[in-house]
Amino acid sequence: MLLNDLPPTYHISSKMSDKTTSITDLPLDILVLIFPYLPADSFLALCSTCKAFQQPSIRLDPAYWSFATRSTFRIPNQPVVQHDGVRWQKMYRRLLTQSRVFTWGNNGHSRLGHSYDERVHGLPMMPRVIRPGRPNRFRLNTHCSFPKEMEDTRSLGVISDMQCGGWSTTLLTARGTLHTVGVLDGGRVFAAIDRLQPLGFPPGYPSSSTETQYDEPATAVRQFSAGRSHILALSDSGRIWSWYHVKSAALQIKFTHLEMKEIALTDQSKESSTHGKVRQVVAGWSRSSAYIHGVGIVVWDPVERDHDDETTDTMLVMQNAEVPRTGYQRPKGRRSETEEERTLGQDVGALLNYIILEHYVVFVTDVGKVFCGKFGERNEVANILELRALRNETGTPSDVQGSFRRFAVFKNNEVITSDQSYLDACWNDQRNNPDQTNIPGLKKIPALQNNDVISVSFGDYHYLALHSNGKITSYGTELQACGALGLGSELDDEGHARGIVYDRFSRDGRLLPHSYTRGRQVWFESSKKDWISHIMNGGNNIEEAKERLELFKTSHDVQGEVSEWLEQESRHWDKQNTGDDDLGAYFALRVSSAGWHSGALVLVNDDLANQESLRSFEDQSFPRLVLSDGTEMPGQKPFDGWREGRPQLIFDTES
Repeated sequence: MLLNDLPPTYHISSKMSDKTTSITDLPLDILVLIFPYLPADSFLALCSTCKAFQQPSIRLDPAYWSFATRSTFRIPNQPVVQHDGVRWQKMYRRLLTQSRVFTWGNNGHSRLGHSYDERVHGLPMMPRVIRPGRPNRFRLNTHCSFPKEMEDTRSLGVISDMQCGGWSTTLLTARGTLHTVGVLDGGRVFAAIDRLQPLGFPPGYPSSSTETQYDEPATAVRQFSAGRSHILALSDSGRIWSWYHVKSAALQIKFTHLEMKEIALTDQSKESSTHGKVRQVVAGWSRSSAYIHGVGIVVWDPVERDHDDETTDTMLVMQNAEVPRTGYQRPKGRRSETEEERTLGQDVGALLNYIILEHYVVFVTDVGKVFCGKFGERNEVANILELRALRNETGTPSDVQGSFRRFAVFKNNEVITSDQSYLDACWNDQRNNPDQTNIPGLKKIPALQNNDVISVSFGDYHYLALHSNGKITSYGTELQACGALGLGSELDDEGHARGIVYDRFSRDGRLLPHSYTRGRQVWFESSKKDWISHIMNGGNNIEEAKERLELFKTSHDVQGEVSEWLEQESRHWDKQNTGDDDLGAYFALRVSSAGWHSGALVLVNDDLANQESLRSFEDQSFPRLVLSDGTEMPGQKPFDGWREGRPQLIFDTES
């Protein structure tokens, strides 16, 4: 009998007795072992058969919906919300039809995947190269300061993941296909205007057709990582692929000193050993890496073919390094541990996640500890060092995320951010200060604490946080007003309204400290952009608002408080129509940043989005507030109140 044919009551018989037993009599820990074998429609059908299966612990089982969503759509795991069954179920339903990709920031090399034939508001970076045979029209690469949907993506089906590289943006579809726009090495390519295109494999693999080549487990991508100038991918069968150029076929990675095992999808044996199988790949700033079961973190230099080589399909890595003490795995079944293994499990633990920074590897383990190791010659890591101030004293697992020079550690609903200078201080003071006492450099941004942050992504000078309610908040600096913060343009005063101060000469946009108490959300609604433009132009009474606008432009404190008031109005706006599933018109699943640009994978409810576009705000005027120091802003209109109360601004972020 098939599992999805199983009735709510079944008959068990033996020679000794006949007994009719209900499936609802089975304990929950047995049922949850059965559920993953059911497709979503069968699981929902089973839940509808009786009241017992309608209880939230079963119908909204987080283990089931997390597995179903990740296995069906190749969505990366999100450890912070892995026990939120409601979120995973809603995500599953909307992913079927509503995944969209938005990008913003520096559009050099056409890395944003849009605005090919129109001028995005902002200043140009450089002239585009005009190809022979094309109309001789002068085009400019420009900045984009407000999220805009990528072109050429809706025909790809469900988008499962997106990541920004140094000069590129790459998408993973539910079919396991990878598509990239921009270039992988902007240091050697002056400009590019190519549109989104699939990443390919060497000749001889299943098919040269991009429509079918990913159907083979050896080339269907399960997980990928975009580095500064290269991309790594892990296939369904466990192969590692590496790209160094968008138009060049991938190279399969093998090692001379390591044996990797592929997953035999047709193997019906009960052999459960994972030793030698690749779990994860991570592309760093200038390094490639993979976590291999039983070995640990393996690091090597990015690979390329020789200039005159077009046929090589496999790169045999002669020189690689292994990060010490990262290969420990908790024993399963009755396997006993040696004394050395038990000690390693207590002192270090089993690795949960890791990142590759410019000069360090940082990883977290299942005993709540965070470690780092410094790269030496040929990627060697001589030893690892626990970052004691980041230890989770409860012993529960933490998470780490980051890239280039900055990172964030998640523990107990807190998010602690830091950079390589902190790692340098801890590393260089191991002898004199082994307890790492009073080493500065750890920050707790108020808006990220106890605020359901799922992930933090870092660009060169800016960073973005994704919250469990599907909102994205933005922090840091955008160089040359490139728009990487996604909060609006310098020229239309949108950026000023959101709390950005622009340098007069460099035009670098820095987010005011006032914005770090509750954060500044990235908006996807064009109606909000129109609303903020209306407000910054004086609203419905330009003359009455004239003095307040002048005060706003000359005082950073006034700018910060008005910006916070506008933020509260926007959040109130969001609460008015969230839809049947409470996810709203735009619900972000993934956020990514690199270099000077950013992007997000967003579920879009078109019906709600269309309603948002009809919102009217013509009767609103520039706000008149009583400031925190008691100053009353000039004007004749009544004072505006605070939707969420006047915030107690926090400017000290040192942990």
